[in-house]
Amino acid sequence: MRKYFILCSVLMAAMILMPLTAMEKQHKTVLTNAEQPVNTDSGVISVMKSENGKVEKTDVKEYTVGALAAEMSMDSHDEALKAQAVACYTYALYCRENADRDELNGADISDDSKTHQGYINRDERKKKWGDKFEEYEEKAEKIVDEVLEKKMTYDGKPILAAYHDLCSGRTESAETVWGENIAYLQAVTSDGDRLSPDYDKTVTLSEEKFRTAVQLIDGIELSDDPEEWVGKTDRTDTGFVRSVEIGGTKADGNDLKKALELSSRNFTLTYSDGKFTVKTVGNGHMVGMSQYGADYMARQGSNWQEILKHYYTGITIV
Repeated sequence: MRKYFILCSVLMAAMILMPLTAMEKQHKTVLTNAEQPVNTDSGVISVMKSENGKVEKTDVKEYTVGALAAEMSMDSHDEALKAQAVACYTYALYCRENADRDELNGADISDDSKTHQGYINRDERKKKWGDKFEEYEEKAEKIVDEVLEKKMTYDGKPILAAYHDLCSGRTESAETVWGENIAYLQAVTSDGDRLSPDYDKTVTLSEEKFRTAVQLIDGIELSDDPEEWVGKTDRTDTGFVRSVEIGGTKADGNDLKKALELSSRNFTLTYSDGKFTVKTVGNGHMVGMSQYGADYMARQGSNWQEILKHYYTGITIV
């Protein structure tokens, strides 16, 4: 949700989902052809593999283990991993109800972390973890067993459990990032993020590289003077960029993030001595749970329920 999760635009993902119940057999994954109808059993979560469009049908435990493995380091604190497991399962439920099954070949969700959230099956986990597979697999199963089928709800429905890697020290609201006010996705403090060694990064771009990148944005035209290319920046109090004037045209912060391949929309853009310098803070869309912040809270003594209730305002865990 890290990879940021997860999670594309709220306006594009109108999905609120029904609960699932665990199957008796664990780790059972069935590969189906895209043309075949997908089992709608409530104990199954079906995943479209983005690399080939095929659909894997998994039981609830296997799906949650696979999503947890894809989205968070197993070296994280147990309580943070439990919080992540619940977020992954809740998000899958959210996606399941209103999934565009034509685009997903009949599945509930894809394994593409750029549009939904990641998921890796047992064989893929073996490749990812290598010599640590047995250790990490046992840990992941234990974590998931302790929170199996626990989900977050708001007004009785599974929530859009957005999460991200790292924020600026305060998360952003869904309204700020996606333009839609969602009661449980409000800005909250995340103090531990400031301690991350990856909290900020700085990159420099030549004039030509900057010109090539920003001209991919519709409507951008640049003069011959690079000093005139960057104008006023509209940002929140936390530094999240709404827009920047580029060549006299207001460019959306998200368009600039994509064009310049930045890790977040919390950035500062300056020009000096023939080059552009971009300093970014955090990683991801910054809505919902910060994974780094969750790990920090866990190491300070918070349990998984406290972590989730901190990052998701007013939710109920059932």
